[in-house]
Amino acid sequence: MEEEQEDKVKYRYIEHPADVGFEAYGATLKELFVNAAFAMYSFMTDVEAIEEAEERKIAVNAEDLYSLILDWLNELIFLFDAESLVMKSFDIIINANEPEFSIKGTCRGGKFDPAKHESGIIIKAVTYNMMEVKKNEIWHAQVVLDV
Repeated sequence: MEEEQEDKVKYRYIEHPADVGFEAYGATLKELFVNAAFAMYSFMTDVEAIEEAEERKIAVNAEDLYSLILDWLNELIFLFDAESLVMKSFDIIINANEPEFSIKGTCRGGKFDPAKHESGIIIKAVTYNMMEVKKNEIWHAQVVLDV
């Protein structure tokens, strides 16, 4: 059963006329948010090539699930913009019970070095444009990124 989970699609890119976007999937909300982070970072660089030498605490609070995923990804963009960090390991707890929506935990990753790592698209921000966050059999999110 675990092997089956490994083969499942974690995210895929979607078409957008002006920006870039992706759909992320997860059996749990945590898996969805982690896969969304990988999807976003994969536009920027080869995430697998980043070492896990840095650790940062993260805390995000929001008014709803849409805002939580938007603020989560924008916080990760901030870490990239401010410190050139690409996070790839996430020990996070997500609370998505009204009225509190929050993420708390630790992220690990490493410094992006354009001389050493593949350079992709520069992401400016996450947008609410075409955003979806829902659960059917599994969690699904659709996110558009401003480039």
